[in-house]
Amino acid sequence: MTEKTILTCRGLGVGYGEAVICGGISLSIREGEYVSVVGARGCGKSAFIGTLLGALEPMEGELIYENGLKRAEIGCMPQLSEISGSSTVRDTVMAGCLGQMRHLFVGRAERAMVAEQLERLGIADLEKRRIGELSGGQRQRVFLARALCGKKKLLLLDEPLKGLDWSARDSLFAEIARIREEEGCAVVIADGEAVDGTVLHLSGENRDNGVLFYGPVEEYVRSVPGQLYFAGHIL
Repeated sequence: MTEKTILTCRGLGVGYGEAVICGGISLSIREGEYVSVVGARGCGKSAFIGTLLGALEPMEGELIYENGLKRAEIGCMPQLSEISGSSTVRDTVMAGCLGQMRHLFVGRAERAMVAEQLERLGIADLEKRRIGELSGGQRQRVFLARALCGKKKLLLLDEPLKGLDWSARDSLFAEIARIREEEGCAVVIADGEAVDGTVLHLSGENRDNGVLFYGPVEEYVRSVPGQLYFAGHIL
């Protein structure tokens, strides 16, 4: 069965305030697809993630949610540097469920979902701790758990591997594989250590056409941008 397109960008420009960082982004994201966003620091990866989420307005072009995709069905994990808070681990992760709740109180399904993600990421023993008491790696797991609770059709991850040990990374990739296969959830991940699937290589050097490459990873590794990227020369 052909996967449905859930999101389309046409000539999308992303940025902050009135400044376009990267423009000319055109792509479609399908159910269950894995999209890797790569590029040099400051090229617009985080702005792209924020725009897909709806937290930032498109600077130019179009962003279209398709086939019933709603903002409440998108889970997002921002960069750790963007995160602060004094709530408990359990309450923080529970906040990821709020967009999908159809009632005004936390029910059995939401509590079970939170417990599942806390256990999956190895932080169940931290559920009563406050975010400010945690290490960077522990906080990364907490906000990853929140994003996983919030997703239904699309999961956006901005540098999710930062601060995670190998065990937590394995848990993350196992969960990504599961939700793509079993739930048809698409994943967009901006992390240079998780390049796979469909690759979108952005460059902030050209605001009118900031896409250096868009296509399968098999083609990316043979392309000039891909070969330079994997050799450590990030464009």
